[in-house]
Amino acid sequence: MRCPDLPPRSPDLTPCDFFLWGFVKDSVYVPPLPMSPKELSDRITHALQTITADMLHGVWDEFDYRVDVCRVTQGAHIEGL
Repeated sequence: MRCPDLPPRSPDLTPCDFFLWGFVKDSVYVPPLPMSPKELSDRITHALQTITADMLHGVWDEFDYRVDVCRVTQGAHIEGL
C-alpha cells in the first residue's frame, strides 16, 4: 500500500534502497579509489557481503515504522521523519 500523496520512489518509503546504496557507496568510494572495473566490482562485492542480518532487521523496523506513520497521517506531509 502506498500513501496517496507520496511518489512511489519516496525516500520516506524506500529506506532499503537508500540504506543499501548509501552503505555500498560509503564502503566502495574510500581512498584510494578503485582504479579498474575489477577492483570496483571486488569492492562492491565485499561491501554487500558485510551487510549483516541485524542491519537488515534495523532497516525493516525503520520501514515498518515509516509505513505506520504514513497510515496514521493518511499520507500527509511528515516533517523530520
